Amino acid sequence: MNVLLSISQAFLELCEEKPLKKISVSDIVDKAGKNRKTFYYHFENKEHLIIWIFRYDLGQVLTQHFPESVLVYEKDNGDPVARFPYYITQKSGVRSFDHAEFFQCFAQVLEGRKRFYAQAFESCEPNSLKNYLYQLYTTMLKRDINFILANRFMPQRNIDFLAEFYTSAFLDYFVRKTSTMGPSRGFDNIEPFGNIIHDTLEFEIREAQLQRNL
Repeated sequence: MNVLLSISQAFLELCEEKPLKKISVSDIVDKAGKNRKTFYYHFENKEHLIIWIFRYDLGQVLTQHFPESVLVYEKDNGDPVARFPYYITQKSGVRSFDHAEFFQCFAQVLEGRKRFYAQAFESCEPNSLKNYLYQLYTTMLKRDINFILANRFMPQRNIDFLAEFYTSAFLDYFVRKTSTMGPSRGFDNIEPFGNIIHDTLEFEIREAQLQRNL
């Protein structure tokens, strides 16, 4: 972990000196006092390092806010990001979730390194942070939808649509706010609507079930 933190800290310090996209792996290892072999032992490329930094930041915040019993981890596949939680399962009823605090934690992470994440989100490459988060949380929203359904039927194409639509909606909001927010807190206005994703999913699923039963 110390090596990973050393490499990530060197990268973050470099991002204070010049644009993220102009920083090379050579720049990072020189700053960290490591070699390229050490870098590539832990990370596939610079984009993988960016993802690790996000997962590290989010993991730190989530472990401070939630008990271990509600934290969600990936299966350990050797990727260094797998040691950090990235989501929660906080039920508020038989078929409902209260994930408002999760989205507040997500916002807190982005606010903590606004300039860094704003630059990271500029990339639309297949292995970019933005695309990684889309894949990661689409999978989680599909899981949540199936929980809300609780064995009630919904065509898989509808489940896929809902998960993809609401993942795109929340990520687009956070990406845009990170890129445009000023020096003050940029996400305060979401707090009254912190659980809007899951509240809306529950409503849409309930309406779909009513229509199906007519």
